[in-house]
Amino acid sequence: MEELFVLSFSIPLVGGLLLFKLDGKKADYFMLITVILATLLNLAGVYEFYSSGMPSIHKTMVSSGTFGEVYGLLIDPMSVCVGLVVITAGLLFMLYAKDYMSPENKEHPVYEGKGRFYAWMVLFIGATLAFIYSSSVLQLLIFFEIMSLACWGVVSYYGGKKAKRAAYKALLVTNFGAMLGLYTAVGIGITRLHDLSLFAYSNLTDDLKLIVFIAVMIAAFTKSAQFPLYSWLPDAMVAPTPASAFLHGAAMVEMGVYLLARFIQFMQPIPKEGFYVMAALIIATQVICILMYPLQKSAKRLLAYSTIAESGLMYVALATAVLGLQGGLQASMFQLFNHAYIKGLAFLTAGTFSYALGTLEMDRIKGLIKSPVVGYGWTFALLGLAGVPPFGVFFGKLGILSNAEAMKESALVIAMFVLLLIDSAVFLMVSLKRIHGMVFSEGGEEVEITPLMKAVMIILLLLAMIAPYIAYPLVVKVGW
Repeated sequence: MEELFVLSFSIPLVGGLLLFKLDGKKADYFMLITVILATLLNLAGVYEFYSSGMPSIHKTMVSSGTFGEVYGLLIDPMSVCVGLVVITAGLLFMLYAKDYMSPENKEHPVYEGKGRFYAWMVLFIGATLAFIYSSSVLQLLIFFEIMSLACWGVVSYYGGKKAKRAAYKALLVTNFGAMLGLYTAVGIGITRLHDLSLFAYSNLTDDLKLIVFIAVMIAAFTKSAQFPLYSWLPDAMVAPTPASAFLHGAAMVEMGVYLLARFIQFMQPIPKEGFYVMAALIIATQVICILMYPLQKSAKRLLAYSTIAESGLMYVALATAVLGLQGGLQASMFQLFNHAYIKGLAFLTAGTFSYALGTLEMDRIKGLIKSPVVGYGWTFALLGLAGVPPFGVFFGKLGILSNAEAMKESALVIAMFVLLLIDSAVFLMVSLKRIHGMVFSEGGEEVEITPLMKAVMIILLLLAMIAPYIAYPLVVKVGW
């Protein structure tokens, strides 16, 4: 079983490097073979894991007397759940990318250099999976940095001053988080524990636990674009849309949440002071997103602020876990899984605007109902992100609110829950206005996209509705 998961991230890491030398049809075929093979291996691993009763497997691969565990593998319900959504969403985004990255794209026609984009994306997928199955903090740091590098590669892909500036901003901000956060955690592991295994960090004193928690929280919050270092994410929307979908739906942003969830899981109990710092930053993030929704003119920037808010909701659940509620840990992973497919659908639908209409400016887009897959895709994606049933985000938000017991511990929990509801209401109102103006309106032209792009969007729509049923058996097994 372990070999299947190792191969599922090793193949993309190697394949991504080879793709830098390919272009055109050769790049298409090699990319598809690599990602499909990685997906099949991961699905086989998930099947074996589920069939064997979902045991937690920890395997140390490299260790030393000074550093303890340096490299290892951790297969448990949390990593399998998150790995499953990353690889399946990643495959769908790459299938879409095959046709999106073409000369027919009206806003950003691609004539050459497709292999370079594929290379960064496949490396992104491999590094994300390797990060998920890591059992040592040094591994988390290494793959955290590789993800940041891949993010730089895809954001800068189109070239030009704006793209390069956004790419370096994303790289520097997330690297700042890594240096302040994960380097601190590694340093304390080496000097105080003489062990870099996640399992060792529960042995820290309360004072050191608080330092590590806040340090890792900074790293996680920069990755997830939370207050105050959030502006890099809307700027990163200059990336090709399949990259934006992965960045928001199944990679960088969610991996910040996953990183902090791992430390909360393995460092219990965590001093309550950590909760207060975390809650204050979450509340500030929620308020900013609520204020920014109505101001957005670009479809991708609207979705970017939605991502910041949705990851903030995952952190609301983790905040209740810091207070000792195991259900908060489960709710966070449940929301992460449910969010991925619907956010992917939203971005890929926005990508059709670039591809067929040459614009992302929502005020210029009319009559999408003439193109049912695109029109209804945009409608259902926005409604789903607002938390309207039967889409999974509704159940994810319900799962977060089910940890109401935490309200007894602090009024800040009440504030976060109230802001969760306000955020959903404001985003819904903005979405309804945009749906009315963009979909059910006169004028506009038919959005012509390829059959493959349509098929991917339909699959994502279906997955967005059944995601809770896929995730639930794994999520309920997540614990301390």
